[in-house]
Amino acid sequence: MSKDKNQKKGWFKKQPAASKPPKVKHLGLRRPVTLLCWAVLISSTSFGVYKNMTAIDTHTVHEVQVIKTKVIDTHALATFTTDFAKLYYSWQPNHEVLDQRQKALQPYLVEQLQSLNTDTVRSDIPTTATVCEVKVWDVSKTAKNTFRVLFTVKQDLTKGKDKKSVTSTYTINVMQDSSGDMVVTRNPTIAAEPATARIKLPDTQSDNTVASSNADDVTKFLKTFFALYPLSDRNELKYYVEDGTPPIERNLKFVELLDPVFKQNKNGLTVTVSVKYLDTDNNMSQVSQYTLTLSKQSNNWIITDGI
Repeated sequence: MSKDKNQKKGWFKKQPAASKPPKVKHLGLRRPVTLLCWAVLISSTSFGVYKNMTAIDTHTVHEVQVIKTKVIDTHALATFTTDFAKLYYSWQPNHEVLDQRQKALQPYLVEQLQSLNTDTVRSDIPTTATVCEVKVWDVSKTAKNTFRVLFTVKQDLTKGKDKKSVTSTYTINVMQDSSGDMVVTRNPTIAAEPATARIKLPDTQSDNTVASSNADDVTKFLKTFFALYPLSDRNELKYYVEDGTPPIERNLKFVELLDPVFKQNKNGLTVTVSVKYLDTDNNMSQVSQYTLTLSKQSNNWIITDGI
């Protein structure tokens, strides 16, 4: 058989080569950036584990700022003002006396005020003035180391044969340094005298919470107690006042109860009452006011509060 015939039959046909698996390329595993990222990841993980193992329990502390109010001692300022006012508002129409007054005022006044007050009182005036009373009404801080003092001066004035009393109110500024030394920095300035407050207390009346029989019993009890109270000792008072009360030991004669008002509340029976005494030492009638709380114990009334 010829070669050509064999080729036709496929005996000498070239067999195709077996296919090989595709080659996988690994990119970037050894690049510097990749290595750096792995290093950061490993170090951060290690640091987190370390902090977790060595962590210390912490507690949130809430700080509260306490503001302390500084109490200013005004006694020295009031005394300084009183001494200054007695000197400033007293004079005689005599040249020598006025010179002594001017020199005595110098330690109290700053230099500008010394010049300002040179001619406030002249030797040719016909009036003699003496201070008989100084009242300091208020001391208030207006600036650093500076205080405003409100005070009233009562003067006895003599002009020939005429005599009278005059009351005037003024304010001054006083500066006090760190060592406590004081000086007047503003001249006495006319001001209004503090007025009496006009306050009317509400009228109180008994309500319907206390029976009239109980009110009568309590009234009798209080009359007995207040008649004994001024001169009783502690042992006797313990039968009228719960836990007893210190004796007052005064020569007071009980006269009457005035306008008792009875009310019942959760603490017991409350009585608001005025008690009139005669002070046998000075013969003055004295009216004392009480708000008492009473309770009934073993069929007897006793004062639990208010004495």
